[in-house]
Amino acid sequence: MSFLKSFKIAAAVIAVCAGMFTSFSASAQSVDEIVKRGSVKIGVLVGAPPFGSVDAQGNPIGYDADVATLVGKYLGVSVTMVQLTPPARIPALESGKVDFLIATLAPTPERAKAVMFTIPYSAFQVGIYSNKDTKIEKWDDLKGMTVGVNRGSSVEREFVNREKELGLTILRFDDDATTMQALFSGQVQAIAGPDAQANAAIRARGDTTTEVKFFFGMQPNSMTVRKDAYDLHQWLNNTIYYIKQNGELDAIARKWVGTPLPILPTF
Repeated sequence: MSFLKSFKIAAAVIAVCAGMFTSFSASAQSVDEIVKRGSVKIGVLVGAPPFGSVDAQGNPIGYDADVATLVGKYLGVSVTMVQLTPPARIPALESGKVDFLIATLAPTPERAKAVMFTIPYSAFQVGIYSNKDTKIEKWDDLKGMTVGVNRGSSVEREFVNREKELGLTILRFDDDATTMQALFSGQVQAIAGPDAQANAAIRARGDTTTEVKFFFGMQPNSMTVRKDAYDLHQWLNNTIYYIKQNGELDAIARKWVGTPLPILPTF
């Protein structure tokens, strides 16, 4: 191999590496970068009322949308909300489609390998829902049942962990609203889901035959940034603390969930 050819190959490798580094660096988001740009793209959840849905014009509404608007106010920039289903949330963040997420995302250890979570800004109880005539009081009562769950949600793991032991048939759906509809239609015998979303679906339908059987946990939800966005992460933590203290976050909870903001854990 000639010296010139070797030199060209080496130069090409350096260029590729430099491009990769530049691409990685460009993915970092700071508050200054967002403010200078004058706009922010925030990923919000849809298909999970009251935390996220769309109005008649197709615009995102709900708890997450109101929090996103409030965060945009404190950033002093215009807000573009990108509508996401649960499985699309982290991929949208990692690909740079959004600057950060306010999308009802639970801060689990597995997810924290890929992204950074803020302190929680919302929380709800999670439980098992079924028909009033179905006798379910504990996990063992679900043996052999066909159950539904939101694909990509933290609640999905609860069924997966018990799938073999209880002989469950798990059907996965793209969002909480579709999961609830599967229960209403009899496609599944029970579902696992958040109380706020389940109660909203029951009220919207005027349903009198569905009820919570038991609660098995509480899910706090965090805003989410890319792993290199330390400055943005800290600013969001500070802002969540601020809007908790001044009552603005409580007002959003009362508006959309109908109850005061619960005591949120910190880490």
